[in-house]
Amino acid sequence: MKQLRWMVVIVFIETLAACGVQVPVTPEPSISTNSFETAQEYLIHGDSFSVTKDYAHAILDYDQAIRLNPEYAEAYNNRGYAYYWNGNAPHAIADYSRAIELRPNYAYAYNNRGAAYMASGHPDQAISDFDHALELQPDFPQAYINRGNAYLRLGHFGLAFADFRQGGANPVRTIALLCGIPAITILLGALMMNIVQQRLLAKKRRTIEMK
Repeated sequence: MKQLRWMVVIVFIETLAACGVQVPVTPEPSISTNSFETAQEYLIHGDSFSVTKDYAHAILDYDQAIRLNPEYAEAYNNRGYAYYWNGNAPHAIADYSRAIELRPNYAYAYNNRGAAYMASGHPDQAISDFDHALELQPDFPQAYINRGNAYLRLGHFGLAFADFRQGGANPVRTIALLCGIPAITILLGALMMNIVQQRLLAKKRRTIEMK
């Protein structure tokens, strides 16, 4: 399902990190009671569980889909999604990596793995994955927003601002929400940055003219 192909983590990850709250882990049932015949049926049924946030049962259905079709890239991607929201980022990364191995041009899996790397505290690796996702699919707003969040985590304010805008999000409101900073403070900071940049450019032009 399309709902499971990509993740935007700008609010969820930063908010959880700031508050010291972990994504809850739901105990997983040990046996799947479903008896579908095809991998696609298990995938669709697993997606229905993921939509209702019953990730433990979703994982069991994706397990069955993969058992029936070990090269089912979408099943690995969607199971990674369920693992991620069930609080298991390492398992999510492993599944996204397998999905990418099976389908190297899988932009959604790159974006999702980037989100899992962010959750694991590896923004540099996350940015690399978001870069790959955007190379494969330049019109991917969620990947821009996620990359903007990674840039923000690394303190690259200007790059984050540009990515949020490219992804269709209001940069000022997004950064204010993520950082807990009043929007007026961000606006003033952006204005001061612009003034400094303009002065540096003017100084550079004067230096060139004097040579």
